[in-house]
Amino acid sequence: MSFKWVVMLLATCLVSKSQATDFYTQTMQRLDDAAYGEQQTLAPFTGAPVLMSFFMPNCRWCEKQHVALSNLIESCADVQPVMMGVNGNRRDLRRALKRKHNEFPAFLSSRELIQALGANPPVPMTLIFNHQGELVFYTQGYRSQQTLSALLKEYQVTKCL
Repeated sequence: MSFKWVVMLLATCLVSKSQATDFYTQTMQRLDDAAYGEQQTLAPFTGAPVLMSFFMPNCRWCEKQHVALSNLIESCADVQPVMMGVNGNRRDLRRALKRKHNEFPAFLSSRELIQALGANPPVPMTLIFNHQGELVFYTQGYRSQQTLSALLKEYQVTKCL
């Protein structure tokens, strides 16, 4: 799946003229301890760079990606990682987060977002949005903290230490 394809899918499903919404305003169910079970949006993260990382239960590469994101926020303080659970039920997704001692906001991915990425989104997958909420890059598969930091710098999303 190419970057253009991901952008087109997201634009078609999330920001169509008939649907006046985007990924910041879609209601999704929280998976993390902070507000487990509540319906919330990503509106609190508007104006900040967002790394949206997709994960599923029993995915070793997803667990490695979570560690890389944890390391990344130590050097890129203004970046907001957001975990998006796919291909699993709430209990199993929550258990996967607990195994990694997750401290990031985590959501059960909305149907619209999953449709935009395809029936079975590849995991781990990370979407990088800039301060304006524009998708600037996506990556499939595991990416190290150094690689993610370089991508944030290359696409002028933020400067990391």
